[in-house]
Amino acid sequence: MWQNFQFLQVGFNPPVPSRRRYSVTADILAYQQCSLQYGAFAVRRYEPALVVQLFYGTVIHQVLDRAHAHYRGELGVPPGNLPTDNDIENYFTEVENALIARRIRAVQSVRDQAKSILKRFNSIEGPTLYPRIIDTECRLQADQGQYILHGNVDVLIASNVGANAVEIWDYKGASRPSVGDPDYQRYVFQMQVYADLYRQKTGVVPAKAVLYFLNDLAGDPAPTSRPVNALLEVNLDPPAVQQALQSFGQTVQQIETCRASRNWAAPTVAPTIATCNACDLRWNCQAAVGFGRNYPLIYP
Repeated sequence: MWQNFQFLQVGFNPPVPSRRRYSVTADILAYQQCSLQYGAFAVRRYEPALVVQLFYGTVIHQVLDRAHAHYRGELGVPPGNLPTDNDIENYFTEVENALIARRIRAVQSVRDQAKSILKRFNSIEGPTLYPRIIDTECRLQADQGQYILHGNVDVLIASNVGANAVEIWDYKGASRPSVGDPDYQRYVFQMQVYADLYRQKTGVVPAKAVLYFLNDLAGDPAPTSRPVNALLEVNLDPPAVQQALQSFGQTVQQIETCRASRNWAAPTVAPTIATCNACDLRWNCQAAVGFGRNYPLIYP
């Protein structure tokens, strides 16, 4: 049988290098926040002991996604009905139980704050915001040449600036950072990149890009209207968007360099104190010490 194929020649095709997919938040922003933490938990896949930040952000986004679906009439109720506090409680329990099944829990104070903020957002923003929502969890991605950049926009909202104009909104389970805070620029860059990804997908530039900082709804007494600092509208001028894309491209190159060398350099800018406090590496982190954050060992 083999004689039938002895003169067969098969051309050689050189292997095509695969391109990585980089998430705007889970990769780019996470690396910019703390490269050591990103290398340990996102790349080397170490299992974190504390997942409070993951719980908080996930429960905020998924409960609000259910609230939007409730208003659209997709959860067994007629469309146009605003969720009640009891509805928010039920959706919170559903999401929390799903997280517990993944061994993601939070202390009571974190649970209470998240639930309170969700109810306040629903009552303050729901009547005017929910009717304007076109879509939720809108997936975006674009070929950047050497890699694929992707992300999820929390909500697409019909804009009042013109026919068919769309705004992209992103919910942050945090308080609004000051202008000089590194997180401020990271959040702005995130929305500018989302705006360009949306343009590449649809051919239309969003009318606005908006960040909503839900933790500005916290505190007593409870606000009855939107706090001044809760909303941040992001500059979408083309030069600003190009600067954001360039910054993200540089971060991808830094990640690729670290992957190739298997060495994750310490961050040059201090992460937020909450990031360090929740990190399992903090007990032996020279970067934290360099930023004046000492975590003495606690013995059982």
